[in-house]
Amino acid sequence: MPKYQKPVLNFNADDVWAAACQAQRVNGAYIKLSVSSESDPSMNQKSNRQLIELLLADTTQITDEDREQAKTVRKYYQAFTFKILKGIKLGEFDNTAMLISNRDIINDNYDVAVIASLPSCYERGAKRENAEQRVKFASGGYIGRIGDKAEFTVEIVKTNYSHKWNTNYVTGITDDDQAVFFAYNHINNVEVGKTYNFFGTVKAHRDNSTQLNRVKIVA
Repeated sequence: MPKYQKPVLNFNADDVWAAACQAQRVNGAYIKLSVSSESDPSMNQKSNRQLIELLLADTTQITDEDREQAKTVRKYYQAFTFKILKGIKLGEFDNTAMLISNRDIINDNYDVAVIASLPSCYERGAKRENAEQRVKFASGGYIGRIGDKAEFTVEIVKTNYSHKWNTNYVTGITDDDQAVFFAYNHINNVEVGKTYNFFGTVKAHRDNSTQLNRVKIVA
């Protein structure tokens, strides 16, 4: 029997990154596995990888909007090179993403699979870095003195759930450009990007942020 030969890939990297961004936009998330339902066709959904393959078969389907987004996403990972030069150790996945982002030709299925996931990873990473920058450069100073009770309006810029402590840790910026940080575990959940009125007690001042406790939403 003839020996099976692995198909040879030879894609322009710009096309692959643009197709990945378009797949992310169409699906609204990174869908690793396709969904197929004979009983309910409305539930069918192609994976990001499948959408990429369709777009690479006819690159005229790729929009200019997604090509521009691809440039942004790709540059984000190419910039990881500067982190290495600064002595920052990258994780295995980030290092792989950096290496792939600097290739002009994509000729490996694994590289296509990684690129498929990177627009979603970029969105999370960019939001996290934006939140960190806003906290670092918040110019409003601290809120009150330790023990003071305060009412404030906050835009939520980051939330992290801790399984260990079974609570959400929230970071936000007040309308006076003050960074705040607090644990929040109430029925009324808060969402990143939205603004709320809170009441709480000043617990500590550190790293340009005011830590609060006993925080609740004010109706």
